[in-house]
Amino acid sequence: MNLRGNRRREEATIELTPLIDVVFLLLIFFLLTSTIQQASQASARESAIPIELPEASSGSEDVKGDPLTLTVNDEGDVVIEGGPELSGGSIEEKLLDLHKKDPNAQILLRGDQAASHGRVIQLLSVVKSIGFKRVDLVVSSPKAPEP
Repeated sequence: MNLRGNRRREEATIELTPLIDVVFLLLIFFLLTSTIQQASQASARESAIPIELPEASSGSEDVKGDPLTLTVNDEGDVVIEGGPELSGGSIEEKLLDLHKKDPNAQILLRGDQAASHGRVIQLLSVVKSIGFKRVDLVVSSPKAPEP
């Protein structure tokens, strides 16, 4: 007795169209997320505190590693961003802690255009008196005049 009969056995196949669609969507997802991640890393270097930087045509962009950024806003308040985790309550204590950990640390000083010149110079003096050799002032490139 032949139970199988003359039936043809169907061969199992994989449909490629849905597979290609899924792979294409995954590719788009990973490309977009990596682009957003790179953009967020670049903006994190610029700072999370919105200030209006003064313009200057000279200068260079040689930021290496994870610098400590001191930001002076238009009211004269100082915020410490980036760099390693620092102990201490005041700015001086935190800078002393950083100097103990890394005396050659890179310091970026960002001052709002509306901030008091005296406050920015006072902060620069504190950083230099602690013993840091190099402090970089952050400025923005001048914008081209609109036609």
